[in-house]
Amino acid sequence: MTDPVSSLPSRVWAVATSDPSRRVLTCAAAAAQVLLPTVYGPRFNGENAPPNVIQPAPYTFAVWFPIFASSIAYAVHQALGPARNLDISRAVGWPLAGAFAATGIWAPLVRSGKFWSAQGALVTIAVLAGLGRRRIAQAELKGDLTTAEVAAAAPAAGMLAAWGQAACGVNLAAMLVSNDVVPAGPKAASAGAALLVGLGVLGTRAAAMPERTSVSSRFYIGTLLWAFAGVIIGQRGRSRSAVAVAAGATATILTVTARDRLESRSS
Repeated sequence: MTDPVSSLPSRVWAVATSDPSRRVLTCAAAAAQVLLPTVYGPRFNGENAPPNVIQPAPYTFAVWFPIFASSIAYAVHQALGPARNLDISRAVGWPLAGAFAATGIWAPLVRSGKFWSAQGALVTIAVLAGLGRRRIAQAELKGDLTTAEVAAAAPAAGMLAAWGQAACGVNLAAMLVSNDVVPAGPKAASAGAALLVGLGVLGTRAAAMPERTSVSSRFYIGTLLWAFAGVIIGQRGRSRSAVAVAAGATATILTVTARDRLESRSS
């Protein structure tokens, strides 16, 4: 006879990881991702604003509108119709739900002054959204997704993965200076440039990977280029090293992407 007490944890785990739980949690996390930053987001003024090391131009933050819209669209799609129980929904749903939740948690963490915890939330966004993006891209290339499924999942995963990575770099650069880990001035500029190089490597790698032709990868690359353009404009006349590295990364990613297209046409 099965011990009901000893089997309770397994039953709880089975319910928590079931398809209905995933659908509900994804919808709740997508809603939190929109509501918490909007209602309880950080409020900075001249005195408590983070150091501007590689901060992009203000207009680039408009990217959150398509991220929020596509995340809600994905959450609704995976909760309705045939997509509810698809294997790809299971593979992608949990990482994206975690990324959505981390985005929502980030806002109150920053507002309450828990900046290192907020940095951890940004890392979580980048890692989980990146995992979801790669799984979607692989499924796209295998032909496992319909056009509707690609349209529902690819934009949210691609944009959130790229912007999460960019936010990690920008926020970490500011954190290093504000906590006196790196002094302001030339050393801070060098640290910011190094972080931009890292972002450029990630973008170039994505542009050269086999799944580069997938819709999710294109959204990822496009969003990362948007971030680099924002850094170029935001740091123009302020940090030559940041502008140079961001411009170099942009040129490299575009070159790799263009070369791939030329090779595809010639073949």
